[in-house]
Amino acid sequence: MSTFAALMKPLEIKGVRLPNRIVFPPTVTNYADAEGKVTERLIRYYREIARHGVGLTVVGATAIARAGNLFPLCSRIDGDEYLEGLSRLFSAIREAGSVPAVQLAHAGRQTSQKMTGEQPVAPSPIPCPVWKDLPRELSAPEIEKVEDDFAEGTRKAKLAGAAMVELHGAHGYLINQFLSPNSNHRTDHYGGSLENRARFARNILHKTRARVGSDYPIICRISAEEFMEGGLTLSETREIAALLVENGVDIISVSAGVAASRPLRDQYMKQGRFWELAGEIKQAIPRTPVIAVGKILDLATAEKVMESQGVELIAICRALIADPEMVTKSLEGKADEIIRCIECGNCTASLVKDDLTMQCSVNAGL
Repeated sequence: MSTFAALMKPLEIKGVRLPNRIVFPPTVTNYADAEGKVTERLIRYYREIARHGVGLTVVGATAIARAGNLFPLCSRIDGDEYLEGLSRLFSAIREAGSVPAVQLAHAGRQTSQKMTGEQPVAPSPIPCPVWKDLPRELSAPEIEKVEDDFAEGTRKAKLAGAAMVELHGAHGYLINQFLSPNSNHRTDHYGGSLENRARFARNILHKTRARVGSDYPIICRISAEEFMEGGLTLSETREIAALLVENGVDIISVSAGVAASRPLRDQYMKQGRFWELAGEIKQAIPRTPVIAVGKILDLATAEKVMESQGVELIAICRALIADPEMVTKSLEGKADEIIRCIECGNCTASLVKDDLTMQCSVNAGL
């Protein structure tokens, strides 16, 4: 029986002690209510994940503004009315033995007027091939307001009890849209060169640090490759990762792809390409912890990826949705009792069906 010693080793980030190297990454569940407030179902979901050996539990896809809603029933953090529910959620995660964090996001063009009540916004008026709504180009003052919203969201998250935040700079959402030459065709100081395209992210970090101080841990999730013509490639995202670290990011979470490249993204994920991308980003920021992700369905694979790619943290998602007890069962030598993810994709497909909430084909208890 393996003890998975490398995975079980604690890690400290700016005074926050993670009991092990396993991360439950941010996921879209649609378990919030119609106003974006935390529900008992959302608390139950994360508590169950957190109480079975996960070191860091990241609450997913929390919008910093109504216009930034990623999905119809995603949680929000743009008003004080959301803090009580978020505080209960973070407390539940902490009491279950895991460290609570929250991902802050703005959908940008990857949403719809039907969902937000207004025309989507973006760096440039270029529609997402999947969502199709024509977005309105943000003015410079509007961009500054969104930067402020991210910073204020982080302040509120800290106030509510999140031990750290993750800025969603991946998967084609607004921060990613500014970084990418595919979606950012601006000619002002927010567009053109990589330095200019990264200005939005850099300003968010500076404004955030002004509100929460230098000792509060910040994660940033990036797409190391967009897998689409004219999009970000590894050569640029290595530079982006280093720039983010220089401007106050403490952990880089490495994913890949955007909404429009999902079929190719899923193909590369199955082939282990995401793991290699995490290793490549790690080489660009050798002194900064990196989270690897991508169809890591058991602890043996998790430890293999951590060791082969030189990363510090491993995100396990679908395997824990299928069986929240996967980690403890593995550690106790009960691997034969694990309910395995069957890789059917229902956890994502269900978000646009029936009642819109996340479902799992092998876990009816969600």
